Amino acid sequence: MTTRLVLTALVGRTGAVLLRMRDEQSAVRANRWSLPGGPIRAGESPVGAAKRHIAEQARLAVDGEPALFWQGFLPGTRTDVYFFAVGTPAWNQDIVAEAGVVAEFVAGEDVLSGRAFTAASGFVLGRFLDSTEYLTLAGRFFPADPV
Repeated sequence: MTTRLVLTALVGRTGAVLLRMRDEQSAVRANRWSLPGGPIRAGESPVGAAKRHIAEQARLAVDGEPALFWQGFLPGTRTDVYFFAVGTPAWNQDIVAEAGVVAEFVAGEDVLSGRAFTAASGFVLGRFLDSTEYLTLAGRFFPADPV
């Protein structure tokens, strides 16, 4: 049976990315950093699941619709991952505390610095941080004006 997951990178104006980590008491992925996300429900579209997980886990305002960055299977698994990205005007002081969860915006250049990630988040984050899509959301990519 195939498992379908959705992850969403919330990118702030400075390029910081929202990361979450459940504490050691969690029965699911304890002490692993991840992006907001989780399973896609039966009958739910991937973008609908992305919006639901943003609302349930992040509770932060976003700029527009989440855009699909990548979709595919994690190597060696039957896990089909949909990776979305969306900008947000939010910052650390806007994060609503949740028992057993650490959540913070981390500077893009520090995201991959020594953190242990869940398999799905870790697999896609490096590609995303090197992408034009990330640079655009972070306000660091300025394409040449068309002639």
